[in-house]
Amino acid sequence: MRLLCALLMSLAMLQMSAQGVMKINIIVGSKTFTAVLDDSETGKAFYDMLPMTLNMSELNGNEKYNYLSVSLPTNSYHPGTIEKGDLLLYGSSCVVLFYKTFSSGYSYTRIGKIAPVEGLEQALGNGSITVRFEKEPTAISAVHADGKTPKAIYDLHGRLMDADDLSFLPDGTYVIKDAKGTRKIIK
Repeated sequence: MRLLCALLMSLAMLQMSAQGVMKINIIVGSKTFTAVLDDSETGKAFYDMLPMTLNMSELNGNEKYNYLSVSLPTNSYHPGTIEKGDLLLYGSSCVVLFYKTFSSGYSYTRIGKIAPVEGLEQALGNGSITVRFEKEPTAISAVHADGKTPKAIYDLHGRLMDADDLSFLPDGTYVIKDAKGTRKIIK
C-alpha cells in the first residue's frame, strides 16, 4: 500500500511538472480538439476566461470568429501564412479559429494552436457555429483540515478555479494539500 501511494504521488508530481503548458479542449458538436495556448499574456488571459461558449460566425471560407465583450492583451505581428488550427486574436477582442491554411497580410496576436487538426474543417462546416472552449480537466485541490470540504481548487498551472470550472473535473485520483500544506492522494 505504501509503495502504491508513493508511486501515485510520484506520478502526480511528474504530471504537475509536465503540465507547464496550458492545454484546452475545443468542442464543436460531438468532436473535441486539443489546443495548446501560448505562454503569453494573451494566452493566459484567454485561459483565465474559460470555460466559455462562443457563437462563431463564418468569414472567407477559412475561419470562424467572435468578438468578445472584453479586450485581451495584444502583441500583434504579421504571420504571413495562417495555418489550419491557428487560434488568433484580431485587434484586441476578436477570437479567430482558422480551419484552412492560406496567406494573409493582416496582423494578429497568437492565442494558441490546435493539434492535431484532422477533421477540423468538417466539424466547423459552413456558416455560424457554436464552439465551447474548456480547460483541460486536471486539478490540484487545497482542502480544509478535516479533509472534507474543498477550500479552493487550483488547476495544474496554479490558477484558482471558480465554481463554473468544477463541472468539468473527472472522477479519479487527485493530489490534495491539507491546511498544513501536506500533500495527499485521494481517490
